[in-house]
Amino acid sequence: MRLIAALVIGVAVVVAGRVAAVHFDEFGVVPKDKATAKCEYKAAAQVVKASKKIAACHIKRALSLGKLDEAAEETCETSVAAAYDAKVHGATCPTCFTNLKGSTLVTIVDSQSGAVYCSGSTAFGTDDGSAKIPPDKATAKCENKVATKLAKLVGAITACHVKAAKVAFKTKITTDQNTDQSCEDAAKAAFTKTSTTGCTCVNLKSIADNTENLLDFANESIFCASPSGAFVDGTPG
Repeated sequence: MRLIAALVIGVAVVVAGRVAAVHFDEFGVVPKDKATAKCEYKAAAQVVKASKKIAACHIKRALSLGKLDEAAEETCETSVAAAYDAKVHGATCPTCFTNLKGSTLVTIVDSQSGAVYCSGSTAFGTDDGSAKIPPDKATAKCENKVATKLAKLVGAITACHVKAAKVAFKTKITTDQNTDQSCEDAAKAAFTKTSTTGCTCVNLKSIADNTENLLDFANESIFCASPSGAFVDGTPG
């Protein structure tokens, strides 16, 4: 629940805006035109890239066994967030993109990190959930492998969303559908095969399910401009 709450910080949902929208999954709105679709596909790709880079900030610190301090990690994350914002929040793209800022992505990944870095006793930092510095190199290697696989899961599930959005846009669906569940399930199944020998506190299924929920919610802030011309957040298109 903490993970979902973290994402909700950056997601403004106006029910009236959702009424006229057609969804290709639980939350994603079918792009209203080619220009919007191009922006939204680009935004989805940038979410994946930023998530991987934020995870890399954690991996680097874990690998140092805490020698790299929290300030260095924060600097790394802030840089990633700024780069994401610069690439996604362009003047020609839907203003509803502002519901998913780089800082929100950092919050999401930080909140998830406690489920990955769970073996040690020293806290990662003040804003990394319950994450702990790995107690030794072997544990760090195991947990970092999970973090790397998790970043790949983010990419795989996001790819499911993009594929579903493209099909829905091309076929011009007129009623809500949820066509990407089997794709998401396959991505999660692949992730749960990750070996946790050396970091048995990691619960792969829980991480996979939470990640799916987070990304489904995030979809509402990526694929957010309705075909009718009114953005989900109520801003005119």
